[in-house]
Amino acid sequence: MPPRAAVVPPAYAEWLAEAGAAGLRHALAEAVGDADGHWRHTGLPLFDPSGCRGPRLPPVPDPGALYARLHPARRATGVFYTPPALADAVTALAWNGEGDVLDPACGAGDFLLAAVRALPLAARHRFVVERLAGTDLDPLAVWLAQARLAAFVSLDRAGAARLQRSVRCANALAAPFDPTGTVLTNPPFLNRLRTLTAPDPALATHLRDRHGALLGPYTDVSAVFLLESVIAARRSVGIVLPASICATRDSENIRARCGAPAWVWTLPIDSFPDVRTPLVAMGFVPGERAQLSRRYAELPAAPLPSAAAGANWGSLLHGAERPPWTPTRGAAGVLGHSCGIEADFRDEYYALRGHVEEGGDGLRVVTSGHIEPGRLLWGERTARIHRSGWLRPTVDAAHLHPRQARRLGPRVLVATQTKVIEAAADLEGRCVGLTPVLTVLPEKLDAIDILAILLSPPASAWARGRGTGSALSLRAMKLSAADLRDLPLPPSVPPEARRLAERLAAGELDQLVPLAGCMNKAWGAPDSLLRWWCEQAGVATPG
Repeated sequence: MPPRAAVVPPAYAEWLAEAGAAGLRHALAEAVGDADGHWRHTGLPLFDPSGCRGPRLPPVPDPGALYARLHPARRATGVFYTPPALADAVTALAWNGEGDVLDPACGAGDFLLAAVRALPLAARHRFVVERLAGTDLDPLAVWLAQARLAAFVSLDRAGAARLQRSVRCANALAAPFDPTGTVLTNPPFLNRLRTLTAPDPALATHLRDRHGALLGPYTDVSAVFLLESVIAARRSVGIVLPASICATRDSENIRARCGAPAWVWTLPIDSFPDVRTPLVAMGFVPGERAQLSRRYAELPAAPLPSAAAGANWGSLLHGAERPPWTPTRGAAGVLGHSCGIEADFRDEYYALRGHVEEGGDGLRVVTSGHIEPGRLLWGERTARIHRSGWLRPTVDAAHLHPRQARRLGPRVLVATQTKVIEAAADLEGRCVGLTPVLTVLPEKLDAIDILAILLSPPASAWARGRGTGSALSLRAMKLSAADLRDLPLPPSVPPEARRLAERLAAGELDQLVPLAGCMNKAWGAPDSLLRWWCEQAGVATPG
């Protein structure tokens, strides 16, 4: 069963709204049962509940989840603590019970507790005192982690004092992680490193000096934690990450430095309460490459592709939906050498604001939602543009951004966030793609050849390995213009494929699957790939 969100008892919610940080601290002591008693008898000044006049509140089964839900800046700081069942599962894969354990983003101590639970009863006390370490920026979370660990193994005064020194409040990224045996962690879910370093120029300088070109302006904070973990760990790493790290360009250098993971779990979308970003758990072992892929609590283990590259982990996320055959770059070259491929950004998107009309005489504005394989749904499907709904959105060419205005003539428009490449031809040049639609412009290849290539099953099989993980779902891909430029070309586009593509572009939608089958043969790909493509595209498989 997937973990459930912690329910905040009404008494907590009402009292904490009035009691502030001091009340939260006292409530968390109550939440861990008699942990406050264990701390009191140590004589260490961890908290003083005497100033809080709140009621005696009932314990909750998961105080870490409770604290995360009550955290005032949860989303801004990426506070989403690991459910105990997931922490136990990752720990079981990543750690064999030997050596030290570090969690550099320990939060309320879920991974630290998972490591303790993995040991025999007789070994737990000594392990907590001598071999466990953790850091976190949040002093209340660190206190909660200390209290839970102390209660779990009944520490005495000396043990509690040592635990305070090893599980402490600190910024783990401010210095290299201390060398350790195993790193088990779930780092903050923050989209950009810039988010973390903007208020701290010294931290930004330190990370640039330490890692240089490995970091990009849009590198995820989790990727930096991964890098530091792999550098510090002598035995292994078990880490929970946003799936986008497997495919995004600004994490590519870090992926190359870390090498392929030893195992991968793709996690259900409801693994973390209130998190809808696709997540993965990964394990790294020095000198070992990926061997095993699993979908957590969903599908059995499946072998990983033998050709998984160190810097491209998208293919590792396919699981049971992995294509049966994937092309490699051959003598025919890549798509970017034969046509122009462009992506629009914020400037192009906002250039159209205030200029879109319903059913005007200008160019048709096409969104990703208008594009299906071989078909444009402009005028048939409502699109949301600039917070308004449009059925037949148009724009006068005079209002286009200069980058858009210079694109004349036929083109092929490509959607993003799709299971297979969804491309449609605009042979008359009457459309303009709205961000994030990709525009492919004929050069050496014409629009019909481009359409046939993009709608071939091998193209989607290659793209799934390139873009899986960067979309909003692990069953979709988000391709960039750079990805399409690197798409391998088939040996040729047969005349029959051109005829089918021309008929498809003219509106004969029943030519889609025959076109896919013809291009599949042109690649020399097996029939099983065509069946895979039809399943992913949601079309009938040829008999």
